[in-house]
Amino acid sequence: MNKKFVIAASTLLLAVALAACGSSGKDSAAQGEGAPANASSGDVQAVTLKATNFEFDQKEIRVKKGQTVKLTLENSQGMHGVEIPDLKVKLDSPGSTEFVADKEGTFEFKCSIMCGAGHNDMVGKIIVE
Repeated sequence: MNKKFVIAASTLLLAVALAACGSSGKDSAAQGEGAPANASSGDVQAVTLKATNFEFDQKEIRVKKGQTVKLTLENSQGMHGVEIPDLKVKLDSPGSTEFVADKEGTFEFKCSIMCGAGHNDMVGKIIVE
């Protein structure tokens, strides 16, 4: 019985220790957890774009020229991607990519995966100032 207690206690301590080694608040902000949809950290601006059936949660995103942008795509309904052709950015599945907003202007972003009847309505604009 004592041996089982020691094993259980050791397992519990190991689990707590591993949980404490998890991501810091800085990593969570970069992933959009508990951070605004557009958060800037140092030289990288984190942007989280959430896709549902036939719409993105943001129709407009603003970034600074020369800024490195970490774009994260999350799908909460359906299967979607995101593409910004003029900035050579494309994500065909949920995840992240980084790019430099190297030219000023207003550029369209759109769903890159044919997702159904409302696919053509899945557009927005990124404004590089």
